[in-house]
Amino acid sequence: MGTRLFPCTDNTANLTELINVHEDTFDRLKYIEAQYKEEYPDDWYAHFYEHIEGDMDLEKANNFKLFGWGKFALSKDPEGNYIEEYGDTNDSEFAYRLFVSANNKELSNHLSVERVLQLSSGLHWC
Repeated sequence: MGTRLFPCTDNTANLTELINVHEDTFDRLKYIEAQYKEEYPDDWYAHFYEHIEGDMDLEKANNFKLFGWGKFALSKDPEGNYIEEYGDTNDSEFAYRLFVSANNKELSNHLSVERVLQLSSGLHWC
């Protein structure tokens, strides 16, 4: 699967702005997911995905939740150490370099990188 880049925030207003979806998208996604987890505890995802399929905002939000901005091209941190499989940063220069090297940063093309970093409250990868 690979290491992928995500914002550190869980603020739904910030997430909404980061990927340019309707303001209640992440709240709706969370609600739908909870419904299917309760109704189908062993096989919820297939039912959940069938429900959101076709709604571009819900699909986009779900994909962002799962994959973030995707893989990134940097292999070393500012100190020259190899980037571990899991980590996070609030270092604005390093975060900038990570973000611009991400393979799916186009999700946030409507924003400046500086705004992306501000809304993200740092970046993490896993």
